[in-house]
Amino acid sequence: MKLNALLKTLGFLALAATPVVAGTSAPAKNPKNPIAPAPVNDDLGINASIGYDSNYVWRGINYGQHWVRAGLNGELLLVGGASEDGAGSTSLLWDVNYGSLAGDQDSFSPNIGTATGGAIKNTNSFQRLQLGAAISHDFGPAAVSFGYSYIHNMGSLANGSGMNGVFGQGFGMNDIQQLTLGVNTNLGPINLASSANYDLVNGGWYFDLTAKSTIAVTDAISIVPHAGLGYGLHYNAGFTQASRNLIGGGGIVTNSAAQYGVSGWTALNVGIDFPIKLNSRATLTPYVAANLPMGPIKNLARSTTSYNAAIPVGGPATPFHSIVYYGVTLSVRF
Repeated sequence: MKLNALLKTLGFLALAATPVVAGTSAPAKNPKNPIAPAPVNDDLGINASIGYDSNYVWRGINYGQHWVRAGLNGELLLVGGASEDGAGSTSLLWDVNYGSLAGDQDSFSPNIGTATGGAIKNTNSFQRLQLGAAISHDFGPAAVSFGYSYIHNMGSLANGSGMNGVFGQGFGMNDIQQLTLGVNTNLGPINLASSANYDLVNGGWYFDLTAKSTIAVTDAISIVPHAGLGYGLHYNAGFTQASRNLIGGGGIVTNSAAQYGVSGWTALNVGIDFPIKLNSRATLTPYVAANLPMGPIKNLARSTTSYNAAIPVGGPATPFHSIVYYGVTLSVRF
């Protein structure tokens, strides 16, 4: 009797356990909470930005106050190498940038005077459109790029009226067409970038070296200190020959009276960016920086005598002074 009762009890337990086992395997086939698939990267590889700078500083020269700008840039993968074979990848980089002095206050006009020493206190606008494209290959330890950019200078600083007040003798800036060879690599936490630029229109070389590092404060906020150093070889910044003849007997951007352009260190630029991620696509980046002219740039000064009655006395000095400036950029990735 006891044996029969025991067998009946075991049979009942086995029968009761059967649905439990079946129940544990069911979710694997028909899960109540399925795992979401990995999100698809739908980026177009395009970044749009708008920004403001208290001063427009380019290659060591302060062009003026209240610079408002907008830009588009992107990267198109051409050849993707497998990481395991070390082939790297090749991409097409492109950018379009436009900026304007919102207050029509360039740094070249306030010091311009007449041939008799009277100051011409007028304000002048300056705008710049830049188009660029480059082929970049990422080798892994470093990325190398070669590209072309066209810089179109517009406004009174470009057409000459801002350079000599009312005289209109062709002073100003030419457009710039340059070829650029660049190298970018990481040295521990520091990102290093360097480029060699040759101006096809105006002649002369410009070399630069920049270093920056990113320090994360939170998931959304970072601090990015950076520093850049420039060197010119017969560098003239795109100013016309007439402009280079105007000031100090040696021109705006020249070595003495040779007028072949600056050869030497141009400026040291240091600053701190504070990028703030607003969401997964938008970033707001305030910054503060200092531009410290060096060598021949630092020593450029306005003329104290007139070499021609039609050429005004006293050219720009403020473009070549040390300056602390600031700004902000809003960028959105698509």
